[in-house]
Amino acid sequence: MVQVTTSDRNTYPDEGYEANASGQGTPQIHVHHVERYIHGNGVALKSYGEIKIAAGEFVWARELKLNTIEELQLTPEVGRNNATGYMAQKSIWHKGEYDNYASIDIFDHDGNWIGPGNGPVDGSIWLNYEALGE
Repeated sequence: MVQVTTSDRNTYPDEGYEANASGQGTPQIHVHHVERYIHGNGVALKSYGEIKIAAGEFVWARELKLNTIEELQLTPEVGRNNATGYMAQKSIWHKGEYDNYASIDIFDHDGNWIGPGNGPVDGSIWLNYEALGE
């Protein structure tokens, strides 16, 4: 069963930047599957799904059903919301700490950064994700 989360936060974690009327700062997250691995005393979680996000937005570990984000793989979903030619990169802040987050940057086919609200159609693209954490 897909669990859909739309964040209700209206500020960015460090800058205090307020969300604008276009929904900036509120990605839509569809969690399709969460796996739990137990090996000895260690527990690891893997989360799969989709994220609709604009450049410069943040994804928190708890929104991906994790306590902490260790790794995050992002793949643009081509053909959905005209995402053809776009690519996404992430930066995981405070890797390994509980309730950390990842910052998402989106680039066009020429490698130019797409600022908030400037992506295809409504300023955001759909990304398939695979996240690993605790």
